Amino acid sequence: MADIACPFCGVTSIEPFVIELHIQDVHSEGDAMNERDAVLARTLASSPADEDATPPPSHEWVKCTRPSCGDYVHVREMDEHVELHDALIASDNGSASGDNVEEKSSLHYQMATRASLAAHDGGRGERAKGQSRHKGPSQRTLTLLDYFSGHSVHGNSRPKPIDYQQHRRAGQLGRGELGPHAYEKAMPDQVRRHLINDAKAHRVNRIGSNGRMATQTVVDNNTEGVVRIIAELCAKHETTVVTYLCSAIVKHVNKLKCDGNFCGYWNIQMLLTYFPSTPAKLRTLGLPNVLQIQDDIEDAWRSGICPHGRIETGGIRNTRKWIGTSEATAYFTHIGIPVTPLCFKDETDQLAVTSLLDYVEAYFLGGAKEDQVSGTSHVTKLAPIYLQRRGHSMTVVGIERKDDGSRNLIVFDPSFETSQSVKNLIDGRKTTAKVENLLKPYRRSDASLARWNEFEVLVVQAKHA
Repeated sequence: MADIACPFCGVTSIEPFVIELHIQDVHSEGDAMNERDAVLARTLASSPADEDATPPPSHEWVKCTRPSCGDYVHVREMDEHVELHDALIASDNGSASGDNVEEKSSLHYQMATRASLAAHDGGRGERAKGQSRHKGPSQRTLTLLDYFSGHSVHGNSRPKPIDYQQHRRAGQLGRGELGPHAYEKAMPDQVRRHLINDAKAHRVNRIGSNGRMATQTVVDNNTEGVVRIIAELCAKHETTVVTYLCSAIVKHVNKLKCDGNFCGYWNIQMLLTYFPSTPAKLRTLGLPNVLQIQDDIEDAWRSGICPHGRIETGGIRNTRKWIGTSEATAYFTHIGIPVTPLCFKDETDQLAVTSLLDYVEAYFLGGAKEDQVSGTSHVTKLAPIYLQRRGHSMTVVGIERKDDGSRNLIVFDPSFETSQSVKNLIDGRKTTAKVENLLKPYRRSDASLARWNEFEVLVVQAKHA
């Protein structure tokens, strides 16, 4: 099927509903906006095509046109991606706009999910619906404590560590796996400057919760204290039965405003915030930047750690190629942090998402003896988990069980920055935003995750002091 182009800005997709969604979301804000779009459309029609423009990675991916985003998003998740943008806006606008955003998000879900799942999932949409209708814990999830008596809810044995050499095909991967810049030799200088300069620590003066001015050292795309706020919000939510969270020391790291999907690197940084000090941190006097992480991964390959990654990527130094679990494994192993990669796939009798959620829930239950309890929320001392699915990675910081038996992963997604309302709560100030809108950017429901038939995780095998 040929690409369908937005008549206003030229964004393309193979899916009609995705383009319809895009037009409603971006180009329907009144007469002034429509007139501006019409002028833009006429200009585009009369201008020669940009021969240097980067081609899209494949028909699976659509570039988000929201201001300051620009991520390439899989068509399966475009609806949810837009919902999360809307939730951040709603949380910062307060509760007054919350209902409208939730209505709009529901429309996004019904339209885009129906189209994208029908075309790409081969029936996964119906299974996702089945997952959302789940009204009670399954027999498997009722026996999670079997993990601690030598048994597994995943079958006869626990999930085996991934063997990347067998799991991934030989030879260099393409745009579908490495993104739109799969074949670039070097990233633009402007992007490189952003990666070097925009995440440096600097000092600012802020008014604390006690009303006094204080000088703080901050990194603009790092937010500490989010885990504690999530714990408090989940404890207030009436449908939440229990929430387990990782160590409160973990920071949310969001992407920098530059051209390129660097989610793998931001998630590596988030896992590093769990450790007070590592060789990488001591060497860089803080979190290593993307370019420094690339250097360490290349060094790991040369040392014989996951060396197939060098062949699959063609090298990543000074490029915007996407990285995944293999590269993250190489990085942490190289700097001396033991990790175990695991894979979850759809089986005949169970979806990958169920196995994933069972594993994550068991993982956090294993740290429950050392937790701090606040209502229904348990903050453990455990490390977060690196989560990879096709085209995107996130950091799992917890899991939430609802009163209907459904479960949400609690994640730090580097695609979305911490809302100002959450930052206000961290600083001890109040917000009028709804709890639902404040939590939405961090929740990934079992129904949403059921769209994917495979997940990879990277589990840290060490605790911080």
